[in-house]
Amino acid sequence: MSFINKNLGDKPSLVKPIAVVVVVLLLVGGIYTFFGSKKSEKPTGEEVKKEAPINEGDIMGAGVKPSGLDKDDKVKNVEDVEKVVAKWIEANPHIVLQSVANMQKKMGEDRMKNAQQNIGAKKEEIFNNKNSASYAPADADVTVVEFFDYNCGYCKKAHASLEQFLQGDKKIKVVYKEFPILGQPSMEMAQVSVAVNLNFPESYKKFHDALMKSNEHGKAGALKIVKSVGLNSAKVEESLKSKKEKIDAVIQENLTLGNLIGINGTPGFVIGEELFPGAMEAQALKDKVAAVRAAK
Repeated sequence: MSFINKNLGDKPSLVKPIAVVVVVLLLVGGIYTFFGSKKSEKPTGEEVKKEAPINEGDIMGAGVKPSGLDKDDKVKNVEDVEKVVAKWIEANPHIVLQSVANMQKKMGEDRMKNAQQNIGAKKEEIFNNKNSASYAPADADVTVVEFFDYNCGYCKKAHASLEQFLQGDKKIKVVYKEFPILGQPSMEMAQVSVAVNLNFPESYKKFHDALMKSNEHGKAGALKIVKSVGLNSAKVEESLKSKKEKIDAVIQENLTLGNLIGINGTPGFVIGEELFPGAMEAQALKDKVAAVRAAK
């Protein structure tokens, strides 16, 4: 799956989770050194009664190896702390990696939870936006929304699966949302696509299918496809200039909406009120649509 570029401004970073891990390790290192030094001090009186024997395995946790430093050494300055942390990480790289993986998983779960809430709040923009192209059979009872980039290989794969699914189910409405995140050629193709919909909405799907199946790139390639499917390429090209503000507004609207509902790559599908990131196989589409119908 392709990832969103700086246009969306919400790409997760590893800086925060790694920083948290380091802080945790600092605490672990401090506890480790503290108890190590405590063991070297001879307790007397009530301390003997209150203190139970300290088990290093309990302190450090299952599967965690000690740093190998002398337990009688005391932390005196920042350099000592750094030494403890460095040695601990060196002995337990798997713990650091697992911590980062767990944090990434939690962040992903939080994003999906927020996305779910936002999908419910943005139904009209997602499913019924008049600026979006659509394929809508008269008796359609379920809508599939796709965020896509013409320059994305996974989108081409997903398009083949979607077409296969549509051949067997004639009651599906598809809403197409251009989501160009792979550079200037992607943006140019998206602009031509929106221009086609503004001028020839009834022929949009024919153009869309042909471009998805081609290896054309950029404005010139997209206009070539416009002509190949029998549309007036000169009219489309003129619209790229005369309706530029409108075209750019539609694309920006898609980018903003996708970011809001958790689209962080292409393709991305919304079915019912649920987000499905990545390319979907025909059977997966069938199963999700069936679930939506059953819930009605």
